[in-house]
Amino acid sequence: MKYRFSLKTWLLSFLARLKGKTKKGTMTLISIFIYFLFTTIGLSLIFLSQVYSKISFYRKNNLILEYTAENGIKQGFDRLVQQASSQNFPLHLSQEQVDDFKKNCQNGGTKIAEEVLVTVFPLIIKDSWQDQRWSSSIDSFMEKMAEEENYFLSDYKVTIISEGSRTGFIPKKRAALDSSLKILAGRLPLPFFPLLIDKKLDQEDKENFKEKNNINFIFPTGNPLSMPLSITENELIPDEANSLLIKALKIRNISRQNLTRLELREALGLEIIDEPVPDGVYLVKDDSELGGIYIQGDVEEMILAVESDFQVISVRMRESIWVLKFSPAQNETTFITPTETICSSSVPLGIIVVSGKISSLGGGIINSSGQPVLVYDEEIASLLQGLSLTIVSSDKITLTSHLFQQGLRWQEELPYLKGPASQFVLFTTGRDFWSGEEREGKIVIGESSPQDIKIQAALTAKRGFSMEGERKSVYLVGSLQTSDFESGTNSLKIAFDPKLLEGNSFSENSPLTTSPVLYLLSLKPVEWKELR
Repeated sequence: MKYRFSLKTWLLSFLARLKGKTKKGTMTLISIFIYFLFTTIGLSLIFLSQVYSKISFYRKNNLILEYTAENGIKQGFDRLVQQASSQNFPLHLSQEQVDDFKKNCQNGGTKIAEEVLVTVFPLIIKDSWQDQRWSSSIDSFMEKMAEEENYFLSDYKVTIISEGSRTGFIPKKRAALDSSLKILAGRLPLPFFPLLIDKKLDQEDKENFKEKNNINFIFPTGNPLSMPLSITENELIPDEANSLLIKALKIRNISRQNLTRLELREALGLEIIDEPVPDGVYLVKDDSELGGIYIQGDVEEMILAVESDFQVISVRMRESIWVLKFSPAQNETTFITPTETICSSSVPLGIIVVSGKISSLGGGIINSSGQPVLVYDEEIASLLQGLSLTIVSSDKITLTSHLFQQGLRWQEELPYLKGPASQFVLFTTGRDFWSGEEREGKIVIGESSPQDIKIQAALTAKRGFSMEGERKSVYLVGSLQTSDFESGTNSLKIAFDPKLLEGNSFSENSPLTTSPVLYLLSLKPVEWKELR
């Protein structure tokens, strides 16, 4: 019993001693492994931190280089905008200068672009800030040229290439900006000028003109060059409309501008005798096609309306009413006079000549009896989409209702147009077509017009533009050219037609400047590129 007890005790004691030694070796190995593991992790973190530090360094410097190259682009473009803005457009030109610019453009030259931007290409700009340095190179290239009878449009691509660098950092960054530059030269259609005041003003009046007359401009985005107001004393607005009159009357082979009474009667299909043309509305026509509309005498009311795909024009003179309906889509015209109805399988030229004044001009609707009715209190589209219509009057035109095309919508006082733009021109000469005597020749927003009246048109008034009534808001989608401006307590907001800014639309039946001028239509960025 004692032997077994002693042996058991000895074995237990031996195992205990062996177990203790085993635990002591395991802890050492574990400690060594943990030390090795943490050492490896620590060294790896130190290595990774160095890698990330270098990556962050290069990323930071690369980002700074991008900003530096961008600085060169922005500074170059701002230089162009500032130099162009220093010009008092439109610039008066002689015909010899126009011919010289035109010939240079035809050969792909940049003389007209250099004249407008007051620079010589290529233009090099270098600048720095702290440890950043940049260099910009600006050059211009002719893309296309559109020639018209009295003027031409030159379309340039202006490219700015900038290189940015940083002190102590070898890599460099390059970027480029392509911009569009559109320039007009010659006797220009007046609708190209958003607001032209053809009157001599002192410097203070020029600077305060917009604020003094409650005028605001709404321009499409992307055109940083904002020169909506042009003030000139060169009398660019004509006081005659002979070219439009000849075109409307379809008179050919005439070597002079002034028409005689006999020629007018012949064009209207009247007996050729030396007597005045009777008051009334005449649809000009010949053997081949229709011409324009000629109105002799004062118009009491003219209504524009849309019926299906027909443009309707109603003219009331005293107790008589004439109604013209035509559809460009169907190539069909109906002219209803007090005595007869004339139908034609062609459409008239979009020119209405009024030898007199228009006491009321506005948009309306066709009522249940099929008659055009003027609408004051509702915004009704009264112009066919894509219509080209010019109304020229020797005397005063009073606007009494909304006038705008189909597809035009207003959102938060901003115009949005879906589809092709119409070209609607109102022009008053302020001088009788035949006697040459002066007339009032103004375009007036009538006192009875809506408080918030919306007009989509190019307005050209030789004798002035005024707004009657109190605290009216006039929204003009188009342009205004006049010799005088009277707003009273009313305000005018002008949204220049973006189609004109793009240079895609040239009004064929618009009044032209009396003398050649140079005009910057637009300068805007088109594409930003990162270069390697």
